[in-house]
Amino acid sequence: MAALQIGQEDSNQMFKKILVGIDGTESTENVVGIAADLARHFEAELHVVCAVDPAYFLDEPDGARPTPVDEIDYPAAAIEREGADSLVRQTVLELRARAVNAFGSVVPGEPVTMILETAHKLACDTIVLGHRHLSWLGRLTERSVCHELLEKSPIPVLVVPAEPAPASASR
Repeated sequence: MAALQIGQEDSNQMFKKILVGIDGTESTENVVGIAADLARHFEAELHVVCAVDPAYFLDEPDGARPTPVDEIDYPAAAIEREGADSLVRQTVLELRARAVNAFGSVVPGEPVTMILETAHKLACDTIVLGHRHLSWLGRLTERSVCHELLEKSPIPVLVVPAEPAPASASR
C-alpha cells in the first residue's frame, strides 16, 4: 500500500474551514486545542458552534439578546443561553489570542442536526468533536452525538477522545 504524500502546497489546501462543536464539558478545552492546532497548521478558519435546546434558546426577533423581562420570566432558559454565549465568546477570544482565525455562534436545535447544518452553511471541510465514553447503561439510555454525527456527516469528522480516567489507587 502506497503512503499518502502531501506536499506543502497541497497541505495548506486540505482544510480551509473547520467546525468545532463544543458543549462546555470538561473535554471542551482539549477538543478546542486540537481543533486550533489543526486550524493553525492548515491556516484555516475555525468556527466554534454550541447547540442549545430550542426550548432554552431565548432570542428576540431583532436578533438582540434576551431582554431583562425574558430573564425574569424564563430564568432557566436565560441561564442556558447566557452560559452558551459566554462559552462561545470566551473560546473565540482565547483562540484569537493564540493567532487562530476564529468565529463562533450559538444555534438553537438538536446538536447533530445543527452541527451538520452549520457545517454545510459555512462550507466547512471537516468537523472536530469530542467523544465521551459512556457506560454500558449510558449507551442504552443516551444517544451519542459523536456516533450519530459519524453516521450522518458527508465530510470528515475528527473525533477527540475524552481524557482517560486516572488509574484507581486500589488496583
